[in-house]
Amino acid sequence: MPAPFVDPRQVLAGYKGELFLLSGEKFAECNTWKLSANLTNEDYQPAGSSLSVAILQSVSFTMTLTETVIKDARLIAKFLSRLPLGRQPTYSFQGVLRGNDDTQSRITIANAVPDGAVDILNVAPGATINREWNFRVNTYPVPTSLLGPIVAGDLVDNFEDLIV
Repeated sequence: MPAPFVDPRQVLAGYKGELFLLSGEKFAECNTWKLSANLTNEDYQPAGSSLSVAILQSVSFTMTLTETVIKDARLIAKFLSRLPLGRQPTYSFQGVLRGNDDTQSRITIANAVPDGAVDILNVAPGATINREWNFRVNTYPVPTSLLGPIVAGDLVDNFEDLIV
């Protein structure tokens, strides 16, 4: 059987990803963003077995984005106005990947709160002014659509399906 072939014309380029505010308005000031799952596992090794397996203990989600500064109305105004009141600002987004076959992956990212370092002002002569944002996402990201048609064999329901 020949090795699987990836058609390079179908591989998605970075410009196929967009970020929207939850209202559906495109967040055009954002030129890079990333949503990540962070898993914490505990090792478990049953008696009589040399195999140690991972047992899921917790999951958290983080999001990072770079905002090109045009005006302060989007994120930083809410951030700077809420913190002196002792209130943590929350944000919600929709991440979208547009497939070459006119399908799209759309994921709702709700209840994201600033976490760690947040650039308020980051200025360097000769450079575009950007703000780096780090968020902790306090809900599970919710996919509302996925790329391409899902066919039998794309999803694995149990471990035995992986055994060849």
